[in-house]
Amino acid sequence: MSSAFFTDNGRPRAITSVRRGTNGLPQSLKASIADGDTLGVHLQGSGSVRFLGVDTPEKNFQLTGLSGSRRLDSPEWETYLTDPFRPELGGYDLDPALIAHLRPRLGAGAGQNHRTYGEQAEQALIALVQADMTALGQTLESFQYYLSFSFEVFDSYGRLLAFINRNQPQANTPSPRPLSYNERMLEQGAALPYLIWPNIDPFRASSLLAAVPAPGTARTVAQSTPALRRARELVRQARSEGRGVFNPAAPLRLEPFEVRYLGRREIPNRGVIDLSRNEDVILRPQSYCRIPNPEDRLYIPPAFVPLFVSRGWRLEGWF
Repeated sequence: MSSAFFTDNGRPRAITSVRRGTNGLPQSLKASIADGDTLGVHLQGSGSVRFLGVDTPEKNFQLTGLSGSRRLDSPEWETYLTDPFRPELGGYDLDPALIAHLRPRLGAGAGQNHRTYGEQAEQALIALVQADMTALGQTLESFQYYLSFSFEVFDSYGRLLAFINRNQPQANTPSPRPLSYNERMLEQGAALPYLIWPNIDPFRASSLLAAVPAPGTARTVAQSTPALRRARELVRQARSEGRGVFNPAAPLRLEPFEVRYLGRREIPNRGVIDLSRNEDVILRPQSYCRIPNPEDRLYIPPAFVPLFVSRGWRLEGWF
């Protein structure tokens, strides 16, 4: 299994050579160069693909004041998540309402709980890919992924951002093409939704400006966008059946992005729109907890908030 890109100190980078023909040999320059601003390349190297629209629990993550990552079940994380707001840790300017939202899920065992679900998510994805190899009669050497991109192609770590599935050119051969891995992880309750605009539709044809929903239409747009509607339905079904992170006996206590911003002692910075309502409001980042279910939150990165405001959306509680 190969990918075209790898990272160099967090920057996306591609290693290329002259495009090769069907015989595997480099083509002539005449054959590989189409015109003065287009040439054919053969991509080499490997890299990572970050799934769009989903977020799985962390197994290891950095903890402020310590070098490198630590297992979430390490003594350091367990102690920290017992109470990250202890005075001796220094000031942490989270809203009182957000702290009140977090406190019941903190405490002893929060780190172990997160690590357990992180390991389960990893094993779930391994099982899905292995099952696809078996279904297609392929091996590690022959198996390929199919990637569908949205607006952003890379994240800040140089990882590709995509909806990803097994590469199966014929929709029903040898069997019906399954849902993407992104969706199958949601279906199993192995992942939580993490819907960040504008990366919510792999086949969006409209311009970025046209993709901004009209104020007061969030619920309608969420219902009429097939990929978004399906993802949200899969999450609701997993919750109703108590699958994975929704296990009523021992649910996932902290959402993955909460562990990340707590570990870095950062403040959430993405605005939030409630997809369950047809309102015209973008909530301030720390108010995401006012929307109980993660599949109903559409996060708006700071760079795009002015675009929404220009279209008539109102900012609530930002000042």
